[in-house]
Amino acid sequence: MKHFIIITAAVFLLASCVISYADNTVINNHSSRTVTVQFLEADVITLEPGESTSIETLGSINAGRRIQSFSPERRVYFVYTNAKLQFDFFDRASYEVRILNLTGRYGTLSCNGGWMDAIHFSASNDEQADANWLVYRSAPQFRAITNDGFPLQVLFLRSGNVFRVTIGSAN
Repeated sequence: MKHFIIITAAVFLLASCVISYADNTVINNHSSRTVTVQFLEADVITLEPGESTSIETLGSINAGRRIQSFSPERRVYFVYTNAKLQFDFFDRASYEVRILNLTGRYGTLSCNGGWMDAIHFSASNDEQADANWLVYRSAPQFRAITNDGFPLQVLFLRSGNVFRVTIGSAN
């Protein structure tokens, strides 16, 4: 009887380990962008917006698989839920950029760290805006230069979801 209890306990423990490792890691892309994920020691996975997939979870007690890298990292972020073995990708908050160029010169506005695609602005003194001019950081560090490479002064004010950027001469 003693051996039966020990064998039964061993089988139960083994079965419970197999069940806990049998779960797959689920990856959901809730963002509006195509997301590419590279896990350690695994293939690259690409998910279109709204797409989901699952991958075999490695025999690790903690976080299933670890992300080595993902892109576009400055445009999306992820939340990992260990209890569900699930990665959920979401869009980062974005802010519209509007430019008032007081220099009368063509130039480029950029943001440190890749938080915004470079914006090429015209010499017009009218406010310039484009639906694709977005910054993905609530406290950006803007920088502007002319097409000739001269630095320009940048002043900005955030009002709600919009950064109003005024560009002037550095002199």
